[in-house]
Amino acid sequence: MNRDELFETIMTLESELKQINEHMEKLKNQAVELVEDNVALQMENDSLKRVIESNEAPQQKKANKKVKPLQSRDNFAMLYHEGFHICRGELFGKHRQGQDCLFCLEVLNRD
Repeated sequence: MNRDELFETIMTLESELKQINEHMEKLKNQAVELVEDNVALQMENDSLKRVIESNEAPQQKKANKKVKPLQSRDNFAMLYHEGFHICRGELFGKHRQGQDCLFCLEVLNRD
């Protein structure tokens, strides 16, 4: 392999790596959007469940006693949407500076 072929191979590999990096960035953004949508839908679902429970007859409440979901998830979601890390470790409570954190989104997505 001569020098020109080697240089051309390196340039091709560099171009392919850039494309792979762009694809990974798109996939990451899609994953973040999906997780955020899932969290928002779960929060809306919890809210609607609370509304339904509050509108039930008192006799049905006694018969169907359910444990209400903790409001800590809502508090975590609010903190995350205000731009703070909620994941465990050194980042907890630090500002995300507009970047998404998959670890924080995992905390929000846990059941």
